[in-house]
Amino acid sequence: MFLLIGANIHAQVVEGTVTDASLEHHPLYPVTVVNVTTQKSVYTKEDGSFSISARPGDKLIFTLVGYSTAEQYVSADIFPKKINIQLITYSYQLDEFVLRPKYTPYQLDSLHRRAVYARAMAWKRTSSVMSPVSFIADRISGKSKQRMSFQRNYRTWENDKFVDTRYTPELVTQLTGLSGDSIGYFMNAYPMPYDYARTASDLEIKMWIRFNYKEWIKNPVIPSTDSATANTHYIH
Repeated sequence: MFLLIGANIHAQVVEGTVTDASLEHHPLYPVTVVNVTTQKSVYTKEDGSFSISARPGDKLIFTLVGYSTAEQYVSADIFPKKINIQLITYSYQLDEFVLRPKYTPYQLDSLHRRAVYARAMAWKRTSSVMSPVSFIADRISGKSKQRMSFQRNYRTWENDKFVDTRYTPELVTQLTGLSGDSIGYFMNAYPMPYDYARTASDLEIKMWIRFNYKEWIKNPVIPSTDSATANTHYIH
């Protein structure tokens, strides 16, 4: 009992206001004021004022959504003065956004190819519901198979050409220092997936190349003369 009475005697009330750190110093409400030592909390009033029980050495924390957290240690000379706490608004940084004017050379070429092969790409197999006979004929027709094969190959070509715009020998040389045939050996060993090339930022592309280069130099994959002559895919 005597210990509790002694603690209450030494506990006093800290009063003050919480304002915005801007030039206007608007009062902030409702700021949460927490005495970390006692785990007691109060809210500021509409005029930004507050009062909370505390003792010298206690730590007060002030929080409000959209503002950085502020801390204040209670000292003996703080009584009976009123304190003013200023909160700073958060500084938000938007994700990187690259604005490219007009169409890229890849997009122009892609639009041209799409126009040239529009009829072939628009072709679809006959539905079995609409015409069972035509459906069966499509399945055994050599011409139908050729059209389906062309559409699959076309999509693969388009994907490869897009990857080539993000994953280039010039960029590999810039980031790794590789030159000559070594560029092709590296890019063949680590082909970039289309989905990654489509969604990754420029920084992520560079990080991907650097990471795979560190793996590649541990055990460089260099094909034999015959296989290197036969495989020309690495030339982008």
